[in-house]
Amino acid sequence: MIPGKISVSKLGFECILGALPFERETPQPIEIFYSLTLDFSVAASKDDLSLTVDYAKLSEKIQDFISGSKFQLLETLVVKTARLILDEYPQVLEAEVRVTKPHAIPGAQGASAFVRITR
Repeated sequence: MIPGKISVSKLGFECILGALPFERETPQPIEIFYSLTLDFSVAASKDDLSLTVDYAKLSEKIQDFISGSKFQLLETLVVKTARLILDEYPQVLEAEVRVTKPHAIPGAQGASAFVRITR
């Protein structure tokens, strides 16, 4: 076994996220970071993308899932996104998902809120 990580950062798009009334109406920008731990040995020995996680396809699945959903809590978003990854890719041993909400704190210049989970 050759354990390794595949990570994607700054995957940015908009979604409905928040508990306040105005947040339920207007999509807001978010950034996703994810990191996957898996065994690289088989994919590396055969140099075959189908034996690992295609991060471009996974990123598209994550964006489609989140954009097509509405969340009140960042916590719900990261838990459900981690579950999606682990359900879609059984070869993933561990998934870390972090979501940043840049405009979460009204009036705070440059501040953002984020949550992270590892499953």
